[in-house]
Amino acid sequence: MKIKYSPVSDSDAEWGNKEAILSRYDGLNKYTLNRWLCEMRDNKLWRDGVLNPTHKLVFINFEVFDDFLYWKTHGYSKLRRK
Repeated sequence: MKIKYSPVSDSDAEWGNKEAILSRYDGLNKYTLNRWLCEMRDNKLWRDGVLNPTHKLVFINFEVFDDFLYWKTHGYSKLRRK
């Protein structure tokens, strides 16, 4: 799978839904995103980056998601979070 980051211009938002994440990362599909969100919810380092106010609504913190991808890319060893 090849995923390419596409920055969104004129956006000051810190949180977004699944569609916002999918629009930022070309090549990322909904199935993979759902798996990664489950992984984030199950890990205490990343669970603060995913909010579920209802069973159908989800908000994802863009910065935490970026850091999560960095962490996955580097073999679960390096943290970029502050």
